[in-house]
Amino acid sequence: MQGGAVFPGKGNHDMDLKGKRALVTGASQGLGRVIALELARKGCEVIVNCAHHPENAQKVADAIAASGGKAEACVCSVSDETAVGAMFEKLGRVDILINNARLDPWRRTAEMTEGEWWSLVMDVNLKGAFLCSMAFFNRAKEYGWGRIVNIASVRSFRPAEMNMIAYGVSKLGMHGLTRAFAENGAPFGITANTVCPGMVVTENINRRLTPEKYREESAAIPLGRGATCGEIADAVLFAVGNGYVTGETININGGMYYAP
Repeated sequence: MQGGAVFPGKGNHDMDLKGKRALVTGASQGLGRVIALELARKGCEVIVNCAHHPENAQKVADAIAASGGKAEACVCSVSDETAVGAMFEKLGRVDILINNARLDPWRRTAEMTEGEWWSLVMDVNLKGAFLCSMAFFNRAKEYGWGRIVNIASVRSFRPAEMNMIAYGVSKLGMHGLTRAFAENGAPFGITANTVCPGMVVTENINRRLTPEKYREESAAIPLGRGATCGEIADAVLFAVGNGYVTGETININGGMYYAP
């Protein structure tokens, strides 16, 4: 073996995460909730973040505790720099950051101007991920280990409808965020990756789409359906558990988009 290289037979994609502290933003419902539950199942101590409805975040934390895990709810708007700094100071060590918080693209009200909507989407979806990543990075580099996973969207690659432009651009920006933290984090044992879902069947989807509309939208997906939250969470766990993947985008969209 040249240079004293070691070739272990087992990869670290199934590394032991027991006791690692994981912060999942936007985890009070939907995909974030399932990611939090799955990280807890792998042995992580989970911080369940939300900006609104702390009672829902507490329910997720309680569900984890009821299954024998450790979790706490944490209320913080990720777009508020002062609040983010205070959150990380309070939490202490955090090993894993999942930037999942987002502004639902269907929440725009008729009263909002284009500029107001653009600023609101960017504040939550992109600025929030940046602020959390910076606060996380500045601490994790001292520990010599860290994982950042950014949840983007297939909308960052596919042409967006007019009402989805701000959302798509905000998610496209997350790829640049991932690569910057991957490059700068590598010397400190910190990896950063993006998970890029297509349509995911969550509570919001079930509220927004009638069964007929769901079938119509699913027809545009080669696999003919939306993903379950568990299928997306599997990709997140891979990015957390594999220490040699960094700066990458994991597309998981049923064939809606193929990476070049």
